[in-house]
Amino acid sequence: MKRDKKDEESGGNPFANLDKTSVLQEARAFNETPINARKCSIILTKLLYIIQQGENISRTEATEVFFAVTKLWQSKDANLRRLVYLAVKELSGLADDVIIVTSSLTKVLFDYGSIFEVLLCFSSVLLVSTL
Repeated sequence: MKRDKKDEESGGNPFANLDKTSVLQEARAFNETPINARKCSIILTKLLYIIQQGENISRTEATEVFFAVTKLWQSKDANLRRLVYLAVKELSGLADDVIIVTSSLTKVLFDYGSIFEVLLCFSSVLLVSTL
């Protein structure tokens, strides 16, 4: 994402004109191999922004993006992984069948040993899925 000098001077919001449809299309990059951590981080930031702005995301859209996001746990990039935890937490309330992600979380726990982050995310997913 390139910022114009004008945006920097005026304090403009680089995410002000985001379109939900274009962000969801960009999210297809989560399925690419190898994972481009920088590109995926920017897309996840956009996704989290539109969710926080109250953009209406259907259950089908949320479910598709949710499972695409879980594939990003394979990345070793720490910043991307933090964004993945945030996205999973936010999307777990919108998507269907989020309990399936437990197997991915278990794999991450054993592969990367980030037990604290995994348990926090896992508890959020379980809480939302039981409500």
